[in-house]
Amino acid sequence: MQQRRVAVMFCVTWLCGALSSGAAAADWRTLIVCDGADAVVERAALIGAIELLPRLPARVAVIDVSEAKPEVQKILRQLDAFIVVEGSGVVYVVKQSGLLRGAIAGSSLHRHALAAVLWHEMAHADGADEREARAKEQALWTSYIRDQRVDPVAALRYLTALDRRPDDQLQARR
Repeated sequence: MQQRRVAVMFCVTWLCGALSSGAAAADWRTLIVCDGADAVVERAALIGAIELLPRLPARVAVIDVSEAKPEVQKILRQLDAFIVVEGSGVVYVVKQSGLLRGAIAGSSLHRHALAAVLWHEMAHADGADEREARAKEQALWTSYIRDQRVDPVAALRYLTALDRRPDDQLQARR
């Protein structure tokens, strides 16, 4: 069963062709891959986040890190989402992610933050390096603040945290 899930996540093919922009064009059953007891609520939370994006991702797959090897679990538990291969278009969302859990609970702030993280990973899938992906993520988050879609105090705190990520400071020294 576990091998089947991994095979589905990694070998899923895009059945519907390229999506045009706009949520109305999406077939959420093929756009979002998740299974298990929480699949319905995870899919709903991801749809809520994806609808906030300027364009649709090619595919989003939820991955349960508890099924990974212990050494891999340790790494994946630190992430909200990731891509495996540039150009693949698949964004993997960690089932145990605090952002996903908050979006499932109905938090607008978490749903918007999850959208920004998806946007960051989509930038990587499109070939952006870390600095470019972070700039895209911050620009989207800033648009949410500007358009008053998120609580301004919490949103500005989150933006400050995005600005102060340690990796940015290390890259700036180079």
